[in-house]
Amino acid sequence: MLPHLSSNTVFLPQKPRSPRLQAWLWSLFFLGCALLLSIPAARADDSGQPPIDARAYILMNAQNGAIIAAKNAYQPYAIASITKLMTLYLLFKDINAGGLRLNQEFVPCQAALQTGGSSMFMHPGLRFSVAQMILGMTVPSGNDAAVEAAYLVAGSVPAFVREMNQTARKIGMLSTTYYDPDGLPHPNNTASPYDVAVLTRRIMTDFPQYMHFFNHENFTYAGITSPNPNLLVGRVPFITGMKSGYTDAAGHCLVATGTQNGVQLIAVILGVPSFTDENRGFWKASWQSLKLLDWGFARTLWLPSTPHLEKTSAP
Repeated sequence: MLPHLSSNTVFLPQKPRSPRLQAWLWSLFFLGCALLLSIPAARADDSGQPPIDARAYILMNAQNGAIIAAKNAYQPYAIASITKLMTLYLLFKDINAGGLRLNQEFVPCQAALQTGGSSMFMHPGLRFSVAQMILGMTVPSGNDAAVEAAYLVAGSVPAFVREMNQTARKIGMLSTTYYDPDGLPHPNNTASPYDVAVLTRRIMTDFPQYMHFFNHENFTYAGITSPNPNLLVGRVPFITGMKSGYTDAAGHCLVATGTQNGVQLIAVILGVPSFTDENRGFWKASWQSLKLLDWGFARTLWLPSTPHLEKTSAP
């Protein structure tokens, strides 16, 4: 591995190497090349799809909706906090309509304070802005933030959930059923990878001005700093977001978006096998998402097109 070079690195002239040393270095170089060439490259499985360790996944081109790769993509599964993408979509819609403002401040309602699970750590009487509430959902996946958003947009959780389901039907999410705004376990809170990709694409195209909320590595509120379970954010330059989720029923789930050379891809991975250590599970989900995006960019940008994979409707 090459050493890290800072802007202060100084290169000093070196003594010329002896012919014997040069010959030995060239031999070592060619041996290394031969060893690398002998290692088999990662290959797609017999179906031509990438070998992703997950219950289901889909890879979609965000610009035209073309499907590049898919596995069990049209079956509904538990989606955990991926649910919050619809909560955020409706919140963005309300902000654009003038109902809420990003700098507007509130104190949390009782229902938000009583919501369990992952949290942005709302406290009684502690003010938060709408922008902080958004980050509370996109980074630590705060269930308290999602419930608060439901009350601010629709006045109650049941009214907001009705709007979630109505919107899902309107934008073509025909295999999705929402029962809460946060993704806490419910046997019928499910969506297909295809539906999640459709929703993600709508967020990217309808509200590009809010995409920066999905690209934060950490979020600090109430004196507590929470890391983003999407471990690609802040570490892989072409990653632009987007949302993680985990429950025992759903396993580890991740929606990852990326842009290279003007091409935008959406990777939705549901049901990565869970581990006792939840952080290790998110590491694996992030790794599987990166593999899928790399596979997609390779075929979209550098390899011949594969029209038989680019289907935009269920089989």
